[in-house]
Amino acid sequence: MIIPPLSSKYGPIKQVAYVVPDLDKAIESWHKQFGIGPFVVARNASPLANAKYRGQPSGKIVLDLAFAYIGDVQLELIEQVNDTPSMYKEAVARGYHSLHHYGVCVEDFPGVYRDAMANGFTAVVDAGFDGIARMSYVESEEIPGLILEIIEWNSLTKPYFESIKQLVDDADPAQLIHEFDLAKLTPIGPALKQVGKFLVNKLLGRVEKTAA
Repeated sequence: MIIPPLSSKYGPIKQVAYVVPDLDKAIESWHKQFGIGPFVVARNASPLANAKYRGQPSGKIVLDLAFAYIGDVQLELIEQVNDTPSMYKEAVARGYHSLHHYGVCVEDFPGVYRDAMANGFTAVVDAGFDGIARMSYVESEEIPGLILEIIEWNSLTKPYFESIKQLVDDADPAQLIHEFDLAKLTPIGPALKQVGKFLVNKLLGRVEKTAA
């Protein structure tokens, strides 16, 4: 697992992700060859809201996702189960079978996004909503196909990561796969708080747009 060094402004890498042709076979391989597991698995998930793929509105993308941990780093395995054009289909078409993207969580999303755009990255996917929670996948021009996922770290996204980590920690190690519903991880209280904060900031003209 080769991870290029990142500037300290991006913070520590919290996630590494692989696109796989068969999720269950990939889980078995990671467990058999590296001893990774247990995994928590979400089927038929659509985690990308208000997404643009290479500058154009994205259709609905349906994914099967598996999560485990390698130390403090989240491992994500991704299988796209529908035919909507996406960065996942793009990776498969290019023949990439190694690391697809690595994720960082940042509090200053607009600042980090602008820095990435000014320093050799181009946007592949922009998703989420300015002032609420943003997530963007940006591709290195020097290492085509290797993507950095920039996640806005706030009261809405932090519980999402924490909940998955707790699910993995609580999983019975004697059982390799544990199914869960990704949509149910959205924390209602923090979500309402973040929306309220967004509305106040919008009224005050403080919502900063970071992508077209």
